This record gives sequence, C-alpha cells and structure tokens, in this order.
Amino acid sequence: MNKKILIPIIFGIAITIILTAIANNTTVTIPITPINFSYVDSNSLMKSALASKGISMSSALKISGGAIAKYCTFYGDAEKQNSIEYCTSTELKDSDGKFLGNIHMVGSLAYPNDVLGIIQTDPYMSSLDDIKTIYQVMVESLVCNCWQDQKPGNLESVSAWVDTAKSHHLDATGTTSSSKITGLAQKQLLLEVTTNTEGYLWKFIISN
Repeated sequence: MNKKILIPIIFGIAITIILTAIANNTTVTIPITPINFSYVDSNSLMKSALASKGISMSSALKISGGAIAKYCTFYGDAEKQNSIEYCTSTELKDSDGKFLGNIHMVGSLAYPNDVLGIIQTDPYMSSLDDIKTIYQVMVESLVCNCWQDQKPGNLESVSAWVDTAKSHHLDATGTTSSSKITGLAQKQLLLEVTTNTEGYLWKFIISN
C-alpha cells in the first residue's frame, strides 16, 4: 500500500459551534431529496468535480477485513469503529502534484455511513483555498447543491463556513475545535480543526 494516508482519531471532544439548516420565517423552504450514494458513484462524482478545479483524486483503495484496523481506524468510540465493514481511501493532490490529504469512506459493504475529508495544512494555512474547494465539492456531490438556498447557520457558502471555523479555532484556547451543521438534506456535517506539530489538521465529515 504505497499511498499516503492521514488517519486522525475522532473522539468527538471539542469546543463546538452547532448550526442548523432551518429556514427563517420569511424564507420559502425548497424540498430536498437526500442523496443515497454508493462507494463507486460518490468517488466518481468527486473525482470528476475535483479534476475540473485542478485537484487530482486517486483511484480508491478498497479496504476490508483485518486491514481496517490498520488503515481505517478513525473513531475513539470502540462500538462505532467496530461497526466499519468496508472502507475506501483516495489521495488528493493539488495542481503542482503536492499531497493535500485524503477522502475516506467507511460503512457497510454496500453503502458508506460516513465520508471524511482529511487535510493537513502548514502553520500559515497556505492551502486553505484547496480546503474550501474540496469541502465544497464533497457537499455538492454527496449532500446537495442547495447551500445557497438553505444558508445553514446564516452562512453564505462552504467557503464562509471554513473561514468561520478558522477564526473560531485561532481565537480558542483548546487544541481542537469543531462546528456542526445538522439538517442539510437530512445529513449531518462536522468540520473540525486540530492544532498539531505540522500546523493544522482539518477534518470534514458527512454522515447519514
């Protein structure tokens, strides 16, 4: 297995801002049909969309059985970790061929339950624009193309959410901070930032 894989453990302990995708009284809510995505379809959608924006995504590594404990250990919760039956991992590179991070998908043999976009940035967050692009593609490919209509948390875009999370983390005193959006096309979205020795580790999770 030659690909580089970032494997952060997600404990769910952080300073958290919770945002909801609830329309105000003056907004007409547009019915949203949840996207039920397979491993193959979702990886294909994201790969094509990212390529159009200058970010390359590798073919997926397919991981199951005993290899899950080595390459797909993402959760501090033992019950949730043990529920993983299948995992795929792809590698992301920018237009210059520089490694950015990974997109992991974990769940049952048939469908993923969680999709994780893991990106390591330097102390200056010089790849922040790539983070915004990747996370926007994840939302539009796997959740819905409805952010501007719904404006969860009164945020205009995924880019605005990333900027808000960055500001919140830099102002916070803890090592990890997170922001959660619930109810967007019946999905749960979690954006987490952790300070580490290399700079900042960004984690974006889409859950059914």
